[in-house]
Formats: sequence, C-alpha cells, structure tokens
Amino acid sequence: MRTGSRRDTTFLPRWARTAVATYLLVTVLAVGAAALTRAVGMEPGFHQALMLAVIVLTLPVSAAYFVIGLFDSGSTGPGGFRLGALGLLELIRYLGYLGFAAVNAAAFRWLVLGLRNGRSRTPSAHARGPSREVVLPAHGVNSKIRNLLWVVPAAVLLSLPQWFVASFAWCGVSGCSGGGFGVARGGEWIAASLSAVNGLILAVAVFVVPWFYPTGRRVLVALIAGTLFALLGAAVTHG
Repeated sequence: MRTGSRRDTTFLPRWARTAVATYLLVTVLAVGAAALTRAVGMEPGFHQALMLAVIVLTLPVSAAYFVIGLFDSGSTGPGGFRLGALGLLELIRYLGYLGFAAVNAAAFRWLVLGLRNGRSRTPSAHARGPSREVVLPAHGVNSKIRNLLWVVPAAVLLSLPQWFVASFAWCGVSGCSGGGFGVARGGEWIAASLSAVNGLILAVAVFVVPWFYPTGRRVLVALIAGTLFALLGAAVTHG
C-alpha cells in the first residue's frame, strides 16, 4: 500500500506521459527539419515556417532566445567550421531549442505532480470511511489556491528572459532616456510581443490551477492577471 502511494507521487499519469513523449518527439522532428533545410539551402519560406513552429513549441523562453539570435548574423563557428550552409554556432543554437523543450517537459511534470500531490493531501486527516475524496465547491475559492504560491512565482521566473530582452528592444542599449549610443528605434514590436508572451504565461499559470470555480470566472481572472502583468512588464522594461 505504501509503495502504491509513493508511485502516485513520483510518476506521471499515462495521459501526461503520452503528452510529454509526443511533445518531445514533435519538437525534435521540427528542430531537425529546420536545421536540415537551413544546411542544404532549401526554400527560405519553408525554413522560416519550421522555425516559427519550433519557437512556438518551445515557448516561453524561446521568444527571447530567438530575438537574441537575430542580433548575431554570423553563421560560421570557431575556425570557420561549417556544416553545409550551417555554421557551428548556428548548429549549437538549434540544439538550444531542444534544451528548452526538455525544460518545458520538466516544468510540465513538476506542475502535474504538484497539483496531483496537492489533491492527494486535500482530504482531512479526520475523515472516516473507505472514501476520503473531497468534492470541491462549485462556486468560489477552494483550498487549491495554495498552489498559486509556487505556480505564479514559477511563471514570473519564466518571464525574466523576455523582460531582459524587451528592455533592450524598446530603445536600444542606452535606454529610452538616450545618452551613450543614443536611442534606437524599430524594435518596439519585439518588446511588445515579449510583454504579451509574459502576460500569456501568467494567465495560463493562474488558469491551470483549479483554485476558483466556476471555470468561466477563473478564465476572466486569468485574462485580467495576464493583461496587467503584460502591461507591468512593458512599463518596467521601457526605461
């Protein structure tokens, strides 16, 4: 009995394992296809579509990672090594997307197990009878709100890379106050997009935890929280 309980707290359910395996497989195939089309010099439009798919698959950190890659136009690696039309540094950059996929899979596992273990601790220690399942209230806040204490900070940490890049994208290295290299325009859309990505991250974090019912109202709270977080990020980085 003890072994079964331990298994429940350390192993993902079957649907989650299937989702992780499918996600990793699709991401590996997309990254491999993108690198191959870049190496053999295939149709640029097809390569760009694959790269867009890779970026979406490995969000959120891939957004800032892709923007940083735009600043490096060189495709050759140390010593001028090249793999077809693919430079060594560019090859390493593609491998970085696989690393982000692994991080996303680990974060998903952490989230699922955290919510599952929290649900297993919900029943009262004084419960009697063969069934200890506690039915959550159909309306209002329930005990799962405690999960927000680690889900929301995790979402904020995932947002930090986007904030860092957005702070440079608004007005350049010297900031919007000028001085140094002066104000650089043209990257505002990048900063706005990254701020929107961060808002989406927080909105998903607030919604995925079933801390408030009905679901429609939780969606509304998540959208409001995500919008405010996106605006806050834009205000903080636009300095």
